[in-house]
Amino acid sequence: MQIQNEALFKHHLINGINLFTGSGFSVLASGLLNGTPKTMPVGDGLRKEILEYFERDPKSGLSLSQLCQILSATKKDELIKFLRTRFTTINYNNEYEALERANIKSIFTTNIDDLTYRIYENSSKYYLNDIAIRGPSINERNAIDYIALHGCVRYEDEGFDFSPVELSSSFERDKDKWFGYIDRIKNTPTLYWGYSVSDAGVLQSLAKDTTNGKDRAPSWIVLRRNDSEAIEYYSALGFQIIIGETQQLLNYFKQLKVTNKPDKKLIRAASSFKEYTIPEKAQMPVRTLGEFYLGAEPIWYDVFYGNLHKNEHFHKICNSIAAEKNVILTGGALTGKTTLLKLLTITSAEFGWPFYIEEITPEKASLLKREIDSEGRRALLFIDNAADAWEAISLLTESSNIKVIAAERDYIYDSVAHRFPRKKFEIIDVTGLTELDVQAVRDKIPAGLKRREVIKPLSRELDVVTQPTFFEVIDSAIADHSLAERFIDALKNLKIESPLKHELLILSCYMYSCRVPTSLDVAIAYSRNHTTDARVIFETLTSMSSFLSTYEGALSDEKQAYFVPRSRSVADAVMRRIPSEDLKHLLLTFHTEVSPTKINRYDIFRRSAYEAGLVGKAFPNWEEGLEFYELASTRDHTHSLKQQGAIYLAHKKQYHLAFNWIDEALTMIGRRNAPVKNTYAVILFSANSDKPLDNDVVASLIESMEILANCYSSDIRKAYHAKVFADQAVKFANRLPNQPESIQYLDQAIEWLETELALRLGDRAMTRMIQQLKQAKRAVSRTAQH
Repeated sequence: MQIQNEALFKHHLINGINLFTGSGFSVLASGLLNGTPKTMPVGDGLRKEILEYFERDPKSGLSLSQLCQILSATKKDELIKFLRTRFTTINYNNEYEALERANIKSIFTTNIDDLTYRIYENSSKYYLNDIAIRGPSINERNAIDYIALHGCVRYEDEGFDFSPVELSSSFERDKDKWFGYIDRIKNTPTLYWGYSVSDAGVLQSLAKDTTNGKDRAPSWIVLRRNDSEAIEYYSALGFQIIIGETQQLLNYFKQLKVTNKPDKKLIRAASSFKEYTIPEKAQMPVRTLGEFYLGAEPIWYDVFYGNLHKNEHFHKICNSIAAEKNVILTGGALTGKTTLLKLLTITSAEFGWPFYIEEITPEKASLLKREIDSEGRRALLFIDNAADAWEAISLLTESSNIKVIAAERDYIYDSVAHRFPRKKFEIIDVTGLTELDVQAVRDKIPAGLKRREVIKPLSRELDVVTQPTFFEVIDSAIADHSLAERFIDALKNLKIESPLKHELLILSCYMYSCRVPTSLDVAIAYSRNHTTDARVIFETLTSMSSFLSTYEGALSDEKQAYFVPRSRSVADAVMRRIPSEDLKHLLLTFHTEVSPTKINRYDIFRRSAYEAGLVGKAFPNWEEGLEFYELASTRDHTHSLKQQGAIYLAHKKQYHLAFNWIDEALTMIGRRNAPVKNTYAVILFSANSDKPLDNDVVASLIESMEILANCYSSDIRKAYHAKVFADQAVKFANRLPNQPESIQYLDQAIEWLETELALRLGDRAMTRMIQQLKQAKRAVSRTAQH
């Protein structure tokens, strides 16, 4: 091999480099072609294979992008199936594992194969973080960010972009993503591997001109032959030249001196995963305990020094830990789930090695599991936001050395309950407090915050008395305004005094209600219409310390600052109460200016970012709301966005459009998908419930109920479907009290909910719903008697 400026190249391999791979990188891996393993195609090979597979003229002059465009318009499903089969890696040369010896920061690729996934699947040092799914990794020395520019066979329901036009249009739709990629290339040296002159379109786009004339970090490109014209061309683009084959370069990587190689005898999980261990007391930020009782999220200082009450739920969970069970804690907002997890983390060391985890990807979970198993010690993992981490939890609980105690809001848990098998997890609802716990909590409140007279905080709905929540106890006993009230008042004033502060506060609330912090990068992109000066944005955010906290959790890194409101409940309250015109401005600005690739754990963020209720408040005019969802769908191609768009349109009584959107979602995910079918049934019911009753209308309402019943019977998300069926059974009975099916549906709903309630004792939502069903049944019976 010949390597231009080899010493500098080797220095960057050890200290940090990006890879940018083309088809020549994958030549030592195989996929299937007509059922037979065959090396991944390079150069013109894929075009020839497609011509042969689709029985077209082998002498065709069509380029690969032209050929794919034609087949996409005529045989799209068949083309995608061919590509997925051809580029799914069935075997690869073990020499690729030499990549572990280099300090790779990011891997860009124009390949659609999953070779890179396969290379790092069993790595003991690194894991692959696909930013199209997770967003960029944050402060993760074990993570390699993966950017598949043309798509990947591992992406469900996604097509592939082959032409420069498709790629450029992708960047045009999301300029912030483009600038983010350029920033990585500009600041970190990059090795381009597996390209030919014919692939120059992508490389030209990354040439010096694209960076507005600013110098990029050094870059090298691998050429297979000593071709003087190719060398001249790529040198003109600013590349330094390496001449050699893929096999030779992998051998070169094997000879690198390994840096920071894990030694399992010396490197332990406690030091490798410090972000999950309990911090040293001397390093804990200090604050007054009053902040906790006013609604701020608990910090370690509160847990260690706040003398917080350990309620009945705490002792029940301790018992489950002693019995070596996996546990899921459920409850509404502000019911003490996070506080319980942190209290348990500092008091459970006798039962196992405790780790507190706010965020973890399945890739990182695999690495943690390998570390714990290598130690052979029992570990207790206390994981908040279980719905976001269900894949990781599933992997972790495969280990006999690991027990998981996780927490999630009850209404979110319903949608993912099937991910936590009842044979494997004990479900404990921590919403209500006993009378003894209520009094104990009141006694712990600092005297300066208490009311003189305490209002009894029992909730009464129908004929049921439910146990009060932690929030209800605090709210009834404290004289001061809550953090949420202060936040709302501040927003009203800031809108006049400082529009930039007003917008940044709302931005922070939006992102935190979607479970991610606001990075300085995101704040800068969002605020382009005000200023592009990063210092101004940073100083503005830090000046609002009474409302925003600096975030230093698992979703932050040392390269930039992160900010969150004082609690997620505050963020949720702001999202519910800000004026619709402010919310509309937020959503349009955010989803125009901020790229998904700037948002760490975008897979978490997207679950709430496009929620129909939120968009409905922002866009009372359905045509504007439809435009917003169409804008969002240019960046987010998932069936869940289509589903939320359908729900929004149904709420606006645009049922024909709603059916079109939900049908697209069904097409993307498959017509057997129960949650999407559930939404379809609800829209069908809503579309016909207000119409004058005739045989067709009654038949459609019954059809909707039967679809929901089928969803319950055929799907493992029992609680979710039971609740939707119950809600609609009440509506059916109110609309058609004389219809014989009314009593039948009410009885069925009661039976299903009581079955679920027996498995989740204390679930207040189910208890209230059962009472509503029984009340509706009594009303139907009275109507029948008259």
